[in-house]
Amino acid sequence: MMEISIALYSLSAISGLIKDFRRSIKISSVLSAIASLSLLGVTVHALSRGLPVRESFLGIPLIIDSLSLPFLFIIALLSLVVSVYSISYMEVHRTTGRPLAYALLYSTFVISMIFVALTSNLLWFVFFWELMTLTSFVFVSWRQQDAGIKYLITMQVFNTVPLFVALGIIYSATGSFSVDYATLKTSSLSPTQIKLLYAMFLVTFLAKSGSVPFQFWVPDAYQSAPSNIASLMAGAMEKMAIYGLIRLLCNVLPCSEGIGYVLVIVGILTMTFGTIYALRETHAKRLLAYSSVGQMGYIWFAVGMGMVFLAKGMESLAYLAFLAGVFHSFNHALFKGLLFLISGNFEYSAGTADLNELGGLRRAMPYSSLFTAIGALSLAGVPLFSGFLSKWMIYQAGYYSGIGLFVFGSVMAVFMSAVTLAYSLKLYTSAFGGEPNERTENAREVPSGMLLGEGIIALTSLAVGILPAIAYPILTISLNGSDVTVTMGSISTDFEYFSPIALLLAVSFIAVASYFVFRPKTTNVKPWNAGALFLPEERYGAKARDYYKPYFTEMSGIYTLGSAAGKVGRALLSALMSIYLVLARGLVYTGREKKRSFTLDELRQSTVRYLDEAFFAPMMDLLKNIAVLAAGISVSMDELFLASMLTTVIILALLVL
Repeated sequence: MMEISIALYSLSAISGLIKDFRRSIKISSVLSAIASLSLLGVTVHALSRGLPVRESFLGIPLIIDSLSLPFLFIIALLSLVVSVYSISYMEVHRTTGRPLAYALLYSTFVISMIFVALTSNLLWFVFFWELMTLTSFVFVSWRQQDAGIKYLITMQVFNTVPLFVALGIIYSATGSFSVDYATLKTSSLSPTQIKLLYAMFLVTFLAKSGSVPFQFWVPDAYQSAPSNIASLMAGAMEKMAIYGLIRLLCNVLPCSEGIGYVLVIVGILTMTFGTIYALRETHAKRLLAYSSVGQMGYIWFAVGMGMVFLAKGMESLAYLAFLAGVFHSFNHALFKGLLFLISGNFEYSAGTADLNELGGLRRAMPYSSLFTAIGALSLAGVPLFSGFLSKWMIYQAGYYSGIGLFVFGSVMAVFMSAVTLAYSLKLYTSAFGGEPNERTENAREVPSGMLLGEGIIALTSLAVGILPAIAYPILTISLNGSDVTVTMGSISTDFEYFSPIALLLAVSFIAVASYFVFRPKTTNVKPWNAGALFLPEERYGAKARDYYKPYFTEMSGIYTLGSAAGKVGRALLSALMSIYLVLARGLVYTGREKKRSFTLDELRQSTVRYLDEAFFAPMMDLLKNIAVLAAGISVSMDELFLASMLTTVIILALLVL
């Protein structure tokens, strides 16, 4: 069945040869949707046959086991939803043209993620990882080239280089680049080589997931990419980092307690910074991008605890933590994939995803409003929605561990869930609340195809929240490093008292009773003006930029570097750019026909908003500009694409040799 899925994705890719943009996109999206349905069939067939299932596709060894199955299901489900959604959504990008580029890149992007999750050979893993990066880079550059350059260089430095170093280490130990996981698992790696591999893989997967300290590429990339692709990147591509780390650092290599503690600390920092940065954003896609950073922090926190527990021999807690991490990966794919698609609804109907320019969309877009509410409540981890139980399992694993750092992390996770609810309310109310403005007065509900895709994932998210047991068959955890295979049914925990059905009935009863007791006696009621007698009614509604202003005033130190750190950041910025100015003689090329000049005075006067922008963005800018200087020409999409292909060609050559 895998052959059928890949063949359909391939047909979808070449359907871009049709010159008519609308017809090409429709045919490509329909074929990719059918391919995704076939891929869902592959997961069901694998479960029915029993795991693991070993196959080969064109000489590429594949394995579907309990570790790859949930991630394969995530790819299949989300690509199905995005394919259906894209039939109508891509009209937003009609002026961009390039139907062949879209169809080819979309199918290649999905295929690369499939093989990342299924291949059992490390060199093929690296090949498809680089192919996944290359295709996602072009999509990130679809509308904004600078965001693509930042993403590409970040991935080349923090993904390609560490992976190539890892391949070199493995070659020195085994005498071959092409090594199966099973062979690598039994190979005689020295302790130093193992530590180096830990470091290389850790940097690779943290950078790809946008975790602290590598989160600086995420908001620009997700804002620049088409919303359907941003949905795939946040919902599926980020999960490949989770899969890769568990596979390589806790399945192939010995599970390290030290690496587990590193992941726990990174997870706590990532959930904290990602969440509080999301609270401040006023653009829907940037808010959701930082939200993805924060939610990845929850997952890393859970996986890190699992590694520590497993190394300590605490198997029940270990598998609870791993299960919680994988379950939250699944739930995050649902609600974050849905919310990024909703941001595409804003682009389609209102022409912008800037929350300051939206408002009053509830009546014009009732289905979008409903789906946004489901996604936002799931994101916040409200009971009866998909994010609740996976977060609750993370809290439980940390709290019952008795380890101070983990207990602290659980407390922070609960607090960050409250902050998540705050920015979820901001997202919903600033877009759908209030009265329509000039931007939204003519907005209409999006086409039925877009709503169908969103409806599938919204109903799935709601169903998993109410009946979480339906997700358990694909969440069986077996790391193959132990003789123990643990499922939800065999973990002894305190979940018995939580009954989603009983809670649903209780909430429904209270809601109905409250309506009849407190229902309004009249519908002709004006909003309260809070005692401001001379405030015009049209100014009653708050813009997204006005939310939580007292908090930002009091907690501004969290968002800025402070005076001392700010000076360090600006000094580093000036130093790096001074080197550049000597090389570039004052010219910075940012596009084929676009260039601007900088002076050191301008750079010294620049302000820094976030910590990562102060320290990491200048490095990325320096590397970008040195690369441009070396080429001696302006950067174009074609040139960047061809340059990036060199990496893929090198890996392919290693495979052939």
